[in-house]
Amino acid sequence: MEEFEINDPVFDEVVKDNDPQFLGKAQEEFPRLRNLDIDYKFTPKEGRGFLEFYPPDEPGSPEYPRPKELPMGRLGIEIYDPKTRPIDIAGDIASHWLIYNDPKMIDYYGKFRESITPEQQQRLQRQYEFSRKNYGENRPYQEWEEISGMPGYFRGYPFQQWSPEENDEAYTPGQRALLDEMMKYLRSID
Repeated sequence: MEEFEINDPVFDEVVKDNDPQFLGKAQEEFPRLRNLDIDYKFTPKEGRGFLEFYPPDEPGSPEYPRPKELPMGRLGIEIYDPKTRPIDIAGDIASHWLIYNDPKMIDYYGKFRESITPEQQQRLQRQYEFSRKNYGENRPYQEWEEISGMPGYFRGYPFQQWSPEENDEAYTPGQRALLDEMMKYLRSID
């Protein structure tokens, strides 16, 4: 992610060039998101990442509590980086909500999980160790994998979060075909 300074004229240009109606653009590109009633907030914050998705029961962390504008009991999304793309928003919603609440997405996610190879499981373990060492991850591995690791792996290729080289190494051809089919579903209307 390119760094930006909030008080920098370049930041102002980025905001002007990117209409802060991020959620609406994501819902246009991914019609399956249209039926979700999601509260939305745009809060430019340097160094915070692109966005945070909040399921209805997620209060956030002590360091980063859920904003009061995104009430508990409802879906919420907070965008931090004005360069956030519709596909970034769709990826977070898909990997943190739809895989548990949309029957087709539950099926895609289940098939993906079942297809994980021993080498991919080792890759997840290395990602976990990296997160522990560099980002202060302190959850047990199984909890991290369930909440962060596997959903992140699920969205890396289809939501363009990993480089083409990483995708070639990290996913089997069958997994890429499954995830391509899933993306067609998210972009469909009926």
